[in-house]
Amino acid sequence: MSDQFDGDEGDSKVSTVAGSVLDSFFDELAKTDDLKDISANLKKLIVDDGVFAEPAIRAVLFADAP
Repeated sequence: MSDQFDGDEGDSKVSTVAGSVLDSFFDELAKTDDLKDISANLKKLIVDDGVFAEPAIRAVLFADAP
């Protein structure tokens, strides 16, 4: 799993435990019908791509906002 984030030290790895917890969280969130699509997009952004930037997360959460 390639979990990275942009921190003060550049490309740092998210620990395996944190990645597993986030993965499980998004899987549980996906079980809610209204949040299924948002959960999948957040999981890709955070767990797969390792992006934790607020603007990127806002864009996923509020994709329909002008």
